[in-house]
Formats: sequence, structure tokens, C-alpha cells
Amino acid sequence: MSSINIIFVRHGEAASPWQDHDDPGLSNLGRKQSKKLINNKLLKSLSDYDFISSPKKRAIETSSPLSRFFKKEVKINHSFTEIPSNNIEKSKKNIWLKNIVKIDKVDLPSNIIQWSEKVFEETISFKKNTIIFSHFMVLNSLVSKLTKNKSILCYYPDYTSTLILKIENERITSFSIDGEKKTHINL
Repeated sequence: MSSINIIFVRHGEAASPWQDHDDPGLSNLGRKQSKKLINNKLLKSLSDYDFISSPKKRAIETSSPLSRFFKKEVKINHSFTEIPSNNIEKSKKNIWLKNIVKIDKVDLPSNIIQWSEKVFEETISFKKNTIIFSHFMVLNSLVSKLTKNKSILCYYPDYTSTLILKIENERITSFSIDGEKKTHINL
């Protein structure tokens, strides 16, 4: 039975909050955070990994230092973009998200359910080691499903923190969360 690793990296700090800008790049701190990924002990051996990013600038910019270091092309995958909120007024996005994370997952709007299912299905479809630069709610969607949490929000990944999934035969067998505190869970 062959196994692969899928590493999710949350993007660095954005230059602007998501409710103020549709697609901000990284702040100065976010650029520093992304450069520090080169020294992250969990990301030392990525030469046999595919590199994927959300289409959002902050995720693409977070991938740049590592992709240059490992001389990898970063492919864009729209499945790993942030939680769909295009139809929400910018001024109401924070309130909307606070309400979304309180709702039982079975009662979420259909577009959020479909987005979450697509994130999961795309993740388990990979056939080789892959690193994916993505967003807070993408990581939450995955961990929420794996832990059978009733809410889509189940933890608070810091900027450039990682979620590492082990997949065997299109089934996630374990995962670990690394940020301020590392957690490893066998499934």
C-alpha cells in the first residue's frame, strides 16, 4: 500500500483584510513569514512534491520563496480558493462568516457545502506528494470533516502554519496540525 503526503500551508498575512479587498497580496510581515518557510523543518524535503496554490495573490505569493528554493512551478487550482463569498457585500463579510461558522454543517448554504466537498475530493485524488498554499477556511473544512465536527470551523491555523495529511489508497489515514502546538491524529 503506497502512501503520499499532502501538505497544506495557510498563506501569510495579507496586506488588507478580505472584507476590504477582493484579492490582496501579502503584507510586509506576510512576505517575511513566507520566506521563513524555507527554514521550516517540516518543509525541508519537497524536491519530489508538486506545488499547488489557490488562485488568490496571498497564497501565490506565500508559495514563491519555497517554489524558487526547490525550483518548482506552482500550478493554480481553483478548488483550494477561500470559502465562496462573492455574493456577500464587502462590508458584511465578517458578520456573514461569523454566522456561517456557527451553523451546523448540514444546514450550510449549498454553495458552501459544494465548495467543502470539492476541497475534500480534490485533496484525496492526488497521486503524489503535494504541497498546497491555501486559506484558513480550506484547512478548517478539511479538519472539520476528518474530526466529524458539526461546525466548519474547528481550529485556528496561524499564518503559514501547516496541515499534513497522509493518504493511502485515496483515504486519509492520519493528519497533523502544526502551528504554535503540533497535533497528530490517526484516523
